[in-house]
Amino acid sequence: MQNSELLQRLHRTWVQALINDDRNDCAAFIIDAELFFEEGWVKNANELSISGLVVEIPLLLYSTVTRDEAVQEILEQYFISIARGHIWNCMDNFPISYRCKLIDIEENWQKTIKFLIAQSKDLNQALVTEKAFARQGKEPIIYNEMKFASKSEIRIAQELEAIGVLFFPLPLAVRNETADIYEDHREVDFLVCLDGTFGILEIAYHQGRYEKDKEKDAWFKKSGILCVEHYPAERCYNQPRSVVNEFLSILSKHKR
Repeated sequence: MQNSELLQRLHRTWVQALINDDRNDCAAFIIDAELFFEEGWVKNANELSISGLVVEIPLLLYSTVTRDEAVQEILEQYFISIARGHIWNCMDNFPISYRCKLIDIEENWQKTIKFLIAQSKDLNQALVTEKAFARQGKEPIIYNEMKFASKSEIRIAQELEAIGVLFFPLPLAVRNETADIYEDHREVDFLVCLDGTFGILEIAYHQGRYEKDKEKDAWFKKSGILCVEHYPAERCYNQPRSVVNEFLSILSKHKR
């Protein structure tokens, strides 16, 4: 089998193996990647051997993958498991390296970038999260040109994308009642619209926030968003499909 065909089949199987085990977060990192074999000459023999794999990842995902050793370990384990027997020297240790996929040059690209920079000043997606992270010296996680506070949020976003439902991640909600920005501005994890009915899906990270969460829920219910559901972050990460299906089932009961 030619290397190009083998790479394509390995790539497809690699993605599917991750999806089969509900590792959609890791699968998303490599769906749009390109795979290349790293080759080198075998000592004392006039032949090439495959010594590793190079995974070329789109810019939007590259920094996330290269900073997360846990994700890299999962990707490597799954690749080795499906490649064993198809690559003669793919045993328990098969090095995988990552590089950034370079962006194609489009006409007047500088003008496009200047426009995006100017527009970004007006965006309020994840505004509250971004300010909170800045005070801690942290940055939100970027996935698919959206900002998130955690990998659990990304897992939920991926499931909502797969279903095709309309959703707003970390939107800034404003109702000017007190003239106090901290009272009049609220941010939820996901505002979801199902057939014209809106609901809020919140991911819970901390114990003992019952009173604060109930007050925030009441703030939204006052404006008619009656479906507000909270799910533990661990469950959102490990069982995102179950969480989304349960939430949409509850939201459907609020249809007017």
